Amino acid sequence: MSKKGLFASICSFFSGLCSSSSTSTSSDNDGLTGVERYIRNQATTASTSTGVENYIQNQASTTPTGVEQYIQNQANAAQLTSVERYIRKQG
Repeated sequence: MSKKGLFASICSFFSGLCSSSSTSTSSDNDGLTGVERYIRNQATTASTSTGVENYIQNQASTTPTGVEQYIQNQANAAQLTSVERYIRKQG
């Protein structure tokens, strides 16, 4: 495939996504682009969570891991002075 043909096919693909002409099999002519129609469909069908989303939501209610506790402690810790940093590096 030549570079010009590849570039033309890529441009055609993206112009099809952004065009408001109805080339899809959608029965309703709402004037939306393909991207807008996809986003709208995702918003209406996304009422059920996937297994991964359920797992993440359930993990949010549990106690934090050791790494999470360390990060939280570091965020709440006071800034070290240059002397304290020197002592820790030597330690």
